[in-house]
Amino acid sequence: MPDTVSKTDNFLKAIEKYAEEQRSMMRSEAEDFKQRELNTAEEEGLKEAYDLLQKKMADINSKIAVERSRSESASKKSIFIRRREIEDDVFAKAEKKLVEFTKTQKYEALLIKSAAKISRVLTADDVVIYMKEEDLGFRKRLRDYFGKNCEFAASEEIRIGGITGLSRSMGLIADETLDTKLEQQREWFYEHSGLTITEK
Repeated sequence: MPDTVSKTDNFLKAIEKYAEEQRSMMRSEAEDFKQRELNTAEEEGLKEAYDLLQKKMADINSKIAVERSRSESASKKSIFIRRREIEDDVFAKAEKKLVEFTKTQKYEALLIKSAAKISRVLTADDVVIYMKEEDLGFRKRLRDYFGKNCEFAASEEIRIGGITGLSRSMGLIADETLDTKLEQQREWFYEHSGLTITEK
């Protein structure tokens, strides 16, 4: 009998040992499974966080680029407007000086010189000379350059002074106005003035 009890005890111990090994293995597998799931969840969480971070960074960079572009555009526009204001001021002062010049004796000499120049180009007998209203008093002195058939007319387009000649038969216009000469200086001024404006 003691042999049987001993065998039974050994059998029970073996079963218990086997059961303990199985429990231990199951616990280990459960821990491994749990750890894998946690790792997967952590990786997915990190990936989602990374993706979200990348999206936010892209959005921020995009907003910064848009704001920078707007700021640069506004800055350039502001500089362009300021430069134009300075240019307009310079030319308004120049125009004022020219208008003052038209009230001097030297102005008559300029008109005569312009008439001589135009008469060399417009040689037909249908010439019309355009002047500002206040300058029509000079027409007697200028008629000698164009002949008796020459007409003189006031032009509202001439604000500063000078003369423009027109010959319809020749299809030519000769412009010796101070208005046109001043306007031609704008482009030269823009290219050669060296005027640059910087922001402080």
